[in-house]
Amino acid sequence: MDDFYQILDVLDYPKEKVIATIIGVEGSAYKKEGSSMLFFSDGTQLGMLTAGCLEEDLALKVREVFKKQEAIILQYDMYMEDDLDWGQGAGCNGTIDILIEPVTEQLTEDLLMVKELLSQHKPVIALKKLDDLGEYVFIEEDGEPFGNWSGPLPTIEFTSKSGSITRDGSPVFQQTFYPKPRLIIFGAGPDARPLASLAAETGFSVVVCDWRETFCQKEHFPSADKILQGFPIDLLQQISFSPYDFVVIMTHQFKRDQELLTNILNKNIRYLGVLGPKERTRRLLNNEGIPSGIFSPMGVAIGAKGPAEIAVSVMAQMIEVWRKPLHERIELLWTIPD
Repeated sequence: MDDFYQILDVLDYPKEKVIATIIGVEGSAYKKEGSSMLFFSDGTQLGMLTAGCLEEDLALKVREVFKKQEAIILQYDMYMEDDLDWGQGAGCNGTIDILIEPVTEQLTEDLLMVKELLSQHKPVIALKKLDDLGEYVFIEEDGEPFGNWSGPLPTIEFTSKSGSITRDGSPVFQQTFYPKPRLIIFGAGPDARPLASLAAETGFSVVVCDWRETFCQKEHFPSADKILQGFPIDLLQQISFSPYDFVVIMTHQFKRDQELLTNILNKNIRYLGVLGPKERTRRLLNNEGIPSGIFSPMGVAIGAKGPAEIAVSVMAQMIEVWRKPLHERIELLWTIPD
């Protein structure tokens, strides 16, 4: 997914592009189904599918895709430890199937629509025919399907897993794109800086909020997507929370933290962390019990000391929460009419 967000950001580059997507993995592999990378006609690349094992060979294969403007599927046997197979001898104990397809004008327009839907916190399902390459459709819950698809659309199940499936007797690759996770940091003190930086590097969109103008400056948080200045009640009115939001409260001001925690406690968000020991959080909650949805003290218990190590522990915890399926049990089936 992290690669996909990067790809969406460069769709308007005036160069021919080819996108490569892992559609099948058997055994072990560096990345799993749904991982993508982009090849440009000038030879530059964005993203990676392996730890450098396949990219050189893929670069050769995409030349034909650029030339013929036709999608292809390749399979790489990573079990081989010598150079007798396809020349790399990776010995990674797995096979990888990769779909390589030209980024046509229509696909560009459709991906830009996906980008817009994700920015509205709407997940999107993609289906790609594997027996009729080049046909695909994007589906979001409340809107009309769009893409390049002939024939009736199959009934699909909303799932966080990506992979090849059989629908109505035909092989299809299904993938769900989720909105980018957003980290909202309340508190712009010096200890928030490594957390904001690491979160952005890890693939989170970052918003930093504080009422103290001296702290809450872009120069202190160059990787943040947004800087919001104001007191808690004003800040909360500016933010529309979503299930893809991670919130951290770390202003070091008891009354401000209490005001924030009280107002955010029942929001439908993915993660709520409070800096400091449990006893302080209990006092923030007027000595009531700490709900299970609050991470306090926040971060993985690795014995972290100092802002940088604490940032690592917090990011480790947030990544663990993010990687868990958004829906442990899915009852909803999206049925698309013929």
